[in-house]
Amino acid sequence: MTDKISKRGLLVASALVLAFALPALGQQGPESLLPEGFGDPAPPPTPVAGRPTPNVPGSSNDAAPATPLTGDESATEEEAEEEPELAVRFDVPPSARQSLNDIGILSEASGGFPADSFGALDGTFLRQIMERTSGPIASRWGTIMARRLLASRTNTPTGVNGADWTAERAWLLLRMGDSVVARNLVQQVDGADYTKRLHEVAMQAYLANGDLAGMCPITESGVRLVNNGRWKMTRAICASLAGEQGSATAFINQGRYQGWVRGVDYLLAEKAVGAGINGRRSVKIEWENVEGMNPWRFGFSAAVGLEPPERLFANTGRQVDGWRVQLPMFTPTVRAKYASNAAALGILSNRNMVDLYAQVLDDPDAPDAVRARAENLGNAYIASGEDDRVAAMTSLWTTAAAGADYHASLVMTARAAALIVPDADHQAEADRLISSMLTAGLDRSAARWIDVVADGSLGWALVTLAAPGRVAPADYGSLDDFFGNDESIDGHKSRLLLAGLSGLGRIETDARREFASDLKVNISRQTPWSKAITAAAGRGEQGTVALMAMAALQAPSWSAVPTHHLYHIVRSLRQVGLEAEARMIAAEAVTFA
Repeated sequence: MTDKISKRGLLVASALVLAFALPALGQQGPESLLPEGFGDPAPPPTPVAGRPTPNVPGSSNDAAPATPLTGDESATEEEAEEEPELAVRFDVPPSARQSLNDIGILSEASGGFPADSFGALDGTFLRQIMERTSGPIASRWGTIMARRLLASRTNTPTGVNGADWTAERAWLLLRMGDSVVARNLVQQVDGADYTKRLHEVAMQAYLANGDLAGMCPITESGVRLVNNGRWKMTRAICASLAGEQGSATAFINQGRYQGWVRGVDYLLAEKAVGAGINGRRSVKIEWENVEGMNPWRFGFSAAVGLEPPERLFANTGRQVDGWRVQLPMFTPTVRAKYASNAAALGILSNRNMVDLYAQVLDDPDAPDAVRARAENLGNAYIASGEDDRVAAMTSLWTTAAAGADYHASLVMTARAAALIVPDADHQAEADRLISSMLTAGLDRSAARWIDVVADGSLGWALVTLAAPGRVAPADYGSLDDFFGNDESIDGHKSRLLLAGLSGLGRIETDARREFASDLKVNISRQTPWSKAITAAAGRGEQGTVALMAMAALQAPSWSAVPTHHLYHIVRSLRQVGLEAEARMIAAEAVTFA
């Protein structure tokens, strides 16, 4: 196939993904996920009328966020000298000031969670759940749901400052790999309302985006409230970006003499100053003696167009690939290197993946393996016959390694799979076609295969879990057939199927009892966590349920997620009106366990 035809295929595929709507959506133990007393929280304090104050007793203003990147932090963080207090002026009229009572970028009308998603629950408990959610999150759909919650314009809970609450949400988004939404969220708070905590998180968000200019409006208040070398060094960067090279030179020299940042961190700052308006500094960055990566190195290297050696990322979390794939200064071919992990994390959608690989075909320097993948993807969408399209998808699935690569290959082909007419001729690939569709929430398209898949097959299980509307309850015979084909350790896949079907109410009562006995599992096991999420569901708190669900999905993979976690998550999500999310999470669990 020629490059011209391949490129046309992916361009057509990009248009096709726009034509589909998504019908479904647009380890610690559970006890340790909860702050003390969470199952029976104290009554929330009486709200005080008026605008929240910047500092609330008991808030996290003094807590420094943990760093998601590791490396040698050689910079001096505190200076002995005291900075004179700076009078920061803001020219935003009172009528244009943003309230701290309801911060977010997604309204309920635009697909976000309802404003009252946390009910009257005290914010201290909610904040502690977020702080204790360190990841990784086993569920891609759970991550997608949580990202939507964290970005939603919800009411700020009582007992927590709105700016600090925004900081915790943005920090969790960063740990999940979503640097862009994290930055958008911190920008919703007026500079006059920034707390120390929000300054700390905001710097992380801007560095994760390689956006040095974004820190400039809050630089002086950052120096005043946080008072560390990195915030002081941003004065040099911002002066350079403003074309004030005299001031930039003075600041960068002061930073070198006083050790605000050192080693390669200083050199990266000096290179950024040289890249500003009228900048004349030429700095060469040597990585040979650098050990590890940190947020400063990540952000500054991206901003000046450098790609550090991959060895420096050896000890970073998966979320960093989510940051790297969203950097606009990287070419599509470079971003494609991180696309698989980002797709498995829930940062890239089917549409994002198709668009990215369409752009790869424009790069004459794209490696052969990446170009071949892009061409296969084009064939999956526009090859002349269904057999050829299915063959192209199969090639993508089988050449992908296990884990994130395989998950990403299913995401890439989701809408191509939905274009295949259900037919017995494709029964051999039905399991993966259905799995692929469900990565994009195409539940109605997947449900059309119910008469093609064999009872007890993976495809049968996924359709029974994920199809919208009324579904014939699973009987014991089909469940037993599924277990007979289950090669997972201790039948974990079958246990998760039982938990998902039970949480959705899609299993015969006798079959549930008998199958649970066969598997020797108690899917409804009660713990403080299960009681708390059940109580939140009973109060109708969508946000609390979603937040607690994500916390309970902390595991390296679905094979490590306890069965009773899935049951209570699915049951509670369904109870508060998030059935689509419940179906997708249950189907994902069975697919990847």
